[in-house]
Amino acid sequence: MFVLKLQKQAVLDITDGYIWYEDAKEGLGDEFLLEVNKGLKKAEQNPILFSAISEHFRKLKVSRFPYLVLYEIEENFIFITSIWHTSRKPKE
Repeated sequence: MFVLKLQKQAVLDITDGYIWYEDAKEGLGDEFLLEVNKGLKKAEQNPILFSAISEHFRKLKVSRFPYLVLYEIEENFIFITSIWHTSRKPKE
């Protein structure tokens, strides 16, 4: 069994996405959180299911929203490092 660990940046990214979608339409932020959580559950159940993007990192696409979850597997832990919008440039 794997244990999910959200890094600080991932929490900030989720919060930013929630606020943006909730400002756009009431309830849409909640739908965003639901889809993120569904993806995280899938990763927790089978972390190698999703595409490797490097030796250490994998990514999963959030359903219905243009976001990717970046994570790393170490022993029995899945470290969620960031969640980013696919149409935006990453922060420097």
